[in-house]
Amino acid sequence: MVEDIILFQKILLSLAIGTLIGIERERSGKGELFAGVRTFMLVCLFGLLIGFLSDLMASQLLIYIGLFSIAGITIASYILRFYRTKQVGLTTEIAFLITFIIGLILFFEVYPYFLSISLGIILTLILLSKGSLHSFAKHLTAKEIRDAVIFAIAAFIILPLLPTEAIDPFHIIHPYSIWLAIVFVLSVSFAAYVAMKAFGAKKGAVLTGLFGGFVSSTSVAIVMSEKVKQNKKFLYSSVFAVGIASSTMFLRQLFMASFFNYNLFPFLFLPLILIGIVGYLLSYPALKKSSRDKAIVNIGSPLAIKPALQFSISLILILFVSTLMQNYFGYSGIFLIALVTGFLDVDAITISLATLVFGGLPISTAVGGIIIAGMSNTIFKWILTYWLGKKKMGVEIGRIYGAFLILGIIFLILSSQIISL
Repeated sequence: MVEDIILFQKILLSLAIGTLIGIERERSGKGELFAGVRTFMLVCLFGLLIGFLSDLMASQLLIYIGLFSIAGITIASYILRFYRTKQVGLTTEIAFLITFIIGLILFFEVYPYFLSISLGIILTLILLSKGSLHSFAKHLTAKEIRDAVIFAIAAFIILPLLPTEAIDPFHIIHPYSIWLAIVFVLSVSFAAYVAMKAFGAKKGAVLTGLFGGFVSSTSVAIVMSEKVKQNKKFLYSSVFAVGIASSTMFLRQLFMASFFNYNLFPFLFLPLILIGIVGYLLSYPALKKSSRDKAIVNIGSPLAIKPALQFSISLILILFVSTLMQNYFGYSGIFLIALVTGFLDVDAITISLATLVFGGLPISTAVGGIIIAGMSNTIFKWILTYWLGKKKMGVEIGRIYGAFLILGIIFLILSSQIISL
C-alpha cells in the first residue's frame, strides 16, 4: 500500500516536471514544435515507467532500450525539422532527452526527490535565460574569457595539489587554506559579476547596487560618485545604488565568515542582517526621488590576476600581523588591525578573523573585528563620495552610513556582552 502511494506521488511529480519544462518550450517555440507540453509530460512519465519496469523485471536492459528509443525519436525529428526549416538548434531536443532522464532518476530516488526536482528547475531556468545568456556571451571580452580559464586552472588543478600543512615556522601559512580563500572570494565576486552583466546593466539601480555589492561596494561608490560629478541628475539614483551596494556588503561579510567558520554565524547573523536591512530601507527614499535613470556600473572582471594577487598578499599579511599582535599585545590589537585593514578591503580581514578562531582567537574578538572592519570600510566609502562626487551626495549617503555606524557601535557593545555570558 505504501509503495503504491509513493509510486503515485512520483507519477504526479513526473507529470509536474514535464509540464513545467513543456510550458517553457511551447511558450518560446516558433513555427513547428518538436515537442510541446503534453509530449514533455509523457516523456518524463515514460522515463519513470521505464525505471519501474526495469526494477520490476530486475533488468537494466529496459533502461537502455528506453534511452535509445527516445534518442532515436529525437534524432529522427531533428533531421525532419532540419530539412523542412533549415534550423540547426538542438536546445529542445536535448531538453527532451534530459526530461526522460529526470523521469528515470525520479523513480530510483527517495523522498524528498531533491535531485530530480532540482534538475527540472535548473533545466527550466536555463531554457528561460536564453536571451540573457546570449547577451552575456556576446558582450564577453577576450580578457574576461582568459581570466575565467586561469581561474578554472587555479580552482580545479592547482588547489587540490597544495599542501594542507603549515609551511612557515609560525604555523600561519597553510597554502591550501589560503588558496581556498582566494578561490572562494573570486567565485562569489564572479557569480555576482555574471549576474550583474547578464541582468543588472540595463535593469537600473536596484540590480546594479545589489550585484555590485557582492562584487565590490567600493567600486560602486567610486563609479557612481564620478557619475554624479559629471551630471547631478544622477544624484538620487546613484545614492540608491551606493546605499544598496553598501548594505549588501554586510551580507557578503556574513557569507564569507560563515563559510570559513560556521561557529560565527549565530553571532554575526543578527548584527549584519539587521544593518543590511536598515540600509535597504533607508536607501528606498532616494529611489523615489530619482528620475529612474539607468544606473549602469562598469566594474572590471573580478577574476583579473592583479586583484587576486593583491588579495592573497593582503590575506597573508593580515594573518601574520594578527597572529603576532595576538601573541605579543593580546586580543585588543586585533581591533586596530580590523580598523586599518577594513578601510580598503573587508574580505581579507573577515576571512582571517574567521580562521584565527580555530587557533584560539575568542569568538567575541572575531565578531567585534568583523563588525569594525565593516564600519571602517563604510567610513572610507563615505569619504570617497565627498571627495569624488558632490557634497550633496556625501550628505545623502551620510544618512545611510550614519545609521550603519550607530548600529555598528550598538552591536559591538551588545555582542561583546552577550558572547561573554
